[in-house]
Amino acid sequence: MFQINLKSGEAIYLQLKEQVVKLACMGVLKPDEQLPSVRVLARELGINPNTVSKAYQELENDKIIYSVSGKGSFVTDDIFSVQSVKQEVLADFQRLAGKAKQFGIPQAELYQVIDDLYTEGRTGEAT
Repeated sequence: MFQINLKSGEAIYLQLKEQVVKLACMGVLKPDEQLPSVRVLARELGINPNTVSKAYQELENDKIIYSVSGKGSFVTDDIFSVQSVKQEVLADFQRLAGKAKQFGIPQAELYQVIDDLYTEGRTGEAT
């Protein structure tokens, strides 16, 4: 389910964090669904358990996941936390679209760039 790109230049914990957020926003990870344990996921991805732990801690701070002592980490059932991530992304997009307009980039060109990025799978996320 999770994939890490060691050549991307993006910190591994951020790649993992972004993937959890993405999968939760898309509904692939359901509310109250248990995530793999830190050790299991680290072993599967071939990364240091501290890296997974850091990603999980940030996700918990952002209220995307929660931990139950002795049980593990789970996706939040608080849809507002997940929705806030979507709103943040849309706000970023609006800001960038405004900047593109300011610099005279045609709307059709923006549509084409977005279409190309989605089609090619190059959406800025860890793959």
